[in-house]
Amino acid sequence: MQHLLRFFRLARDHAGLAGRVLIIGLLAIFLPAGTLYAAGQQSAPPKPGILVQVTPSTRNVDQGQATSYSASVSSTGGFTGTVTLAVAGIPAGAAASFSPSSVKLTAGGTAQLSMNVSTASSTAAGDYDLALTGQSGAIQSAAVQTQLRVKAPLRVFGLSGNVAGLLAPGTSRPLDLGFNNPDKSIDVGNLTVSIAGVVRTAKAIAANLPCTAQDYAVVQFSGRYPLAVPSGSSSLSQLGVSSAQWPRIAMLDTPRLQDGCKGAVLQLAYSGSGQGN
Repeated sequence: MQHLLRFFRLARDHAGLAGRVLIIGLLAIFLPAGTLYAAGQQSAPPKPGILVQVTPSTRNVDQGQATSYSASVSSTGGFTGTVTLAVAGIPAGAAASFSPSSVKLTAGGTAQLSMNVSTASSTAAGDYDLALTGQSGAIQSAAVQTQLRVKAPLRVFGLSGNVAGLLAPGTSRPLDLGFNNPDKSIDVGNLTVSIAGVVRTAKAIAANLPCTAQDYAVVQFSGRYPLAVPSGSSSLSQLGVSSAQWPRIAMLDTPRLQDGCKGAVLQLAYSGSGQGN
């Protein structure tokens, strides 16, 4: 700037009237431009606002059960006031509530809330996108997303079974599985039978004759899933499932002595999964 002023002084000393008029015009142009540049450097103050965050991003819940989320509400731009939360996307039969119902924020402050979502047994299973917003008068936050995954609950039912007849090396027997369903009709899948233990006779134990689960094999259920099981007691045979598809227990014919398996009792374990409305 000092070089510029020195230039104008020299020009003034050597210029005539016309040159002085030109110099004055140039100064008139330069000075307002500098003033405008300085004004443009000033930023507008931030507007008061609300920031909402929620965790986790997804919750799983069985039909008829409830779950919860954690939410935080923060002041931005110097906002102060009372904020209430709202949520959109709740499925039919479900309801959402906040605890506490509202929070009071000071400038730069943050408050914590919990959102509880309860479902009904009639709430349709599926994934639901929820959108949370915070509001205080005319000020509203941007929507923040989370997901609610409603699942059909697993139904508890009983499984049992007995091998019809005795086993000998190289033979197998079908297992007519029994069901005890205390609830409404369910769809059953993933039926599995395993040998949990082998109980030898006292004579075999005294003679130290071995017999273990390695002397047997299990062929699993080969029917189609899901298997519709009504309320109450039923069995594979009563459900019309062919005996060729039932699980089978086989005794292996091995080179080693298997006298310890004579009269032995097999302890079987059963598992399966069931879903229903």
